[in-house]
Amino acid sequence: MEISLKGKTCLITGGTHGIGLATAKLFAELGAKVIALGRNIESVEKENNSIQFVKVDLTSREQLLSFIELYKKEIGIIDCLINNASTNSRYSILNVTLEEWDKMISLVLTAPMLLSKMAAELMIKNGIKGKIINIAAIQAHYPLPESLPYVTVKGGLIAMTKSLAVDLGKYGIQVIAVVPGPIYTKGEKVPENLDKNAATLLGRMGRPQEVANLLAFLASDYNTFITGTEIIIDGGRIISRKPDPEEITSGAV
Repeated sequence: MEISLKGKTCLITGGTHGIGLATAKLFAELGAKVIALGRNIESVEKENNSIQFVKVDLTSREQLLSFIELYKKEIGIIDCLINNASTNSRYSILNVTLEEWDKMISLVLTAPMLLSKMAAELMIKNGIKGKIINIAAIQAHYPLPESLPYVTVKGGLIAMTKSLAVDLGKYGIQVIAVVPGPIYTKGEKVPENLDKNAATLLGRMGRPQEVANLLAFLASDYNTFITGTEIIIDGGRIISRKPDPEEITSGAV
């Protein structure tokens, strides 16, 4: 089985680092036309000229709506949307600010909703049985302390996935939530001590490339009958009895 994304147009948010960048690179290698959104595109666009990077702050309603209008006019087609953009948020109910709460809602719920609406409209218009894939997190099921905004929006993204799948199934559009566990996104090399102490059954942190490989299958024509569900990729973290290393519980990673 050889996965190909030739002829497909894929839009990836948070595409300038971590899981998003690894996925953008892989999709481009597999033949897709890739549009990657991010706030800091200058550091990656010169080294990745097979990817079309677009600078958009998804927490800005104005920038997001402007991008959507531009996309409809200039590209007008989409086969796969990956709502990946996110950021950590370490606040409890006792110290969370309204500004932080609003930022997380805008980034991880409002932006995916508006982009999914755009993608669904374009897929239906062009007769494409496409894919909408939302990147959630196991914290939606297994929260760390002081992570209220992050846990809330990731849980909401899973619920959104199911609702979208119900609405769009009749058009042949598949909607899936991918739920990563501890994936190291701070650089190319995982610190040896962090890897050794990772609270997974496989005894290490996950790599962005491993999530990208899963997303490539889900975006491909081999994926024909998965929708409205969660796919967990966590090395067994969600059923492990091991404690998280301090770097994770403290929010450093």
